[in-house]
Amino acid sequence: MTRLGIWFAAAWLAAGNWAGATAQAAPPQPKLVVAIAVDQFSAELFQRYRPSFTGGLRRLGDGIAFTGYQSHAATETCPGHSTILTGRHPAATGIVANSWFDAKSGSSVYCVAVRGTADPDARGPQNLRVSTFGDWLKQAQPQARVVSISGKDRAAIMLGGHKADAVYWWKDGIGFTTSSYAGPATADVTGPAATFDQALFARWKAAPPKLWPSDVSAACQALAQPHLFGKLAISGKVPPDLSLTAESGDFLGSADFQDQLRVSPIFDPMTLDFADQTIDRLKLGHGPATDLLAVSLSSTDYIGHRYGNGGAEMCVQMAALDQALGAFLAKLDSLGVPYVVALTADHGGIDAAERASEHGVDARRIDPAAFVKALNDAMKTQLGLAFEPIVGDDPQQLTVNVGPDEALRAKVRDAAVAWLKQRPEVAAVFTADETAAAVPAPGTTADQLSIVERFHESYDKERSGDIQVQLLQYASVGMPRAPGDGVAGHGSPWDYDRRVPILFWWPGVGAAQRPEPIETVDIAPTLAAVTGVAAPQVDGKCLVMVAATCR
Repeated sequence: MTRLGIWFAAAWLAAGNWAGATAQAAPPQPKLVVAIAVDQFSAELFQRYRPSFTGGLRRLGDGIAFTGYQSHAATETCPGHSTILTGRHPAATGIVANSWFDAKSGSSVYCVAVRGTADPDARGPQNLRVSTFGDWLKQAQPQARVVSISGKDRAAIMLGGHKADAVYWWKDGIGFTTSSYAGPATADVTGPAATFDQALFARWKAAPPKLWPSDVSAACQALAQPHLFGKLAISGKVPPDLSLTAESGDFLGSADFQDQLRVSPIFDPMTLDFADQTIDRLKLGHGPATDLLAVSLSSTDYIGHRYGNGGAEMCVQMAALDQALGAFLAKLDSLGVPYVVALTADHGGIDAAERASEHGVDARRIDPAAFVKALNDAMKTQLGLAFEPIVGDDPQQLTVNVGPDEALRAKVRDAAVAWLKQRPEVAAVFTADETAAAVPAPGTTADQLSIVERFHESYDKERSGDIQVQLLQYASVGMPRAPGDGVAGHGSPWDYDRRVPILFWWPGVGAAQRPEPIETVDIAPTLAAVTGVAAPQVDGKCLVMVAATCR
């Protein structure tokens, strides 16, 4: 076991993760269900900082806490969010990646882009092939309100589903916004976002916002070390070295400010502030039916990509997230209604390869553009082609793009598979047929899935690549070169990208640390049981230790 693995196991046990569970009473019939997703919040990150939490993450962790899994291989934002409130794996949701190559049109498809419209900003759930808990709730209780809010359009839309009353996300240069394709974009929906944005920008103009705190804890300061990530040098200091040009107060017109805002600890509290105001405006929890508020918080992902998760930047973010969630839970307390909270993540992540290596991990970098180019060059030479036959921004999902010639397609696929299997950075390669056939045996738990079975859980015949590639463990895809480039990421089938916390909490819940591995697809059927709503056929299961009674 690596030094990093030994440290993680010790922290895991110290946090009491394997403590015996206590008997739970059934949660009260809630008037409000709150589903929270923290983007790129791995189980390892939660356990690492768990002893330091004093706010919302402390409270939620003292509920019913599981180590959960995003069971599939495509550990990205859109697929991960598509599992949380549908109860279905990406193979069923159809959301196999943030973007996928559409062979029929010969173009890339963004997961929440609306095709067939001239509006380039059209966003909606049209690519989501299944219903969500919010949809089930509204079918059972037509007066229920379903609202979804996030810093990212794809996160808000995947959680909101097909019948949401309001779906909001942040758009640089505009603020919180929506689209008529994501829900009923009436004045009642768009007006509050515009009101919030105008007030926010007015405050910023009067007093420029402070993106990072200056009073950083000693524990975080101890992690402030310079590193060379790929070809990019980062000081590691907090606040980071920023170059902002919004001194005039023109924050909407400042591209660098908009960029740094997302990659800062104030982005999540800003999102939660908007959620607070939405609760008040709609009087969520005080209607005749049970309401659903879904919130996805994006800062952890943006900071993890930009700075990695092992430095002072993430340490400060964890403290800020904990305090922001504490204030948000206090808001929910003040409503005076029974409520239930479920918190999880769309995927995990790993630290930058260079810093991970310092902890004994055999980490390496893979330049995706160079990797795919080398593959195409080899295919052109070997098969005498005058064009590049392989398409793939992600080297883990590759598509043979040769038109209708099936014989040529098979020849390119077989040659590419043979080439890939010889590459030192590749652990395994699977064809689409192999992936489609790898159906997990009944009763296989998420931690027991083979790699090809993980690919199967996010495989869709129409949208997935022709070749699935398992890169070596701890491989980081990306070569940072300039300021703003990402230094770390996710997206692999390895457990550090799949393993996430799953926390259930309500006022009066008894603390229980559950040892059994569960999946994010278990959340929706469990919430359905808690609210007395019938769920359709799903991949997940109702958790009786949470709902007390499962139909």
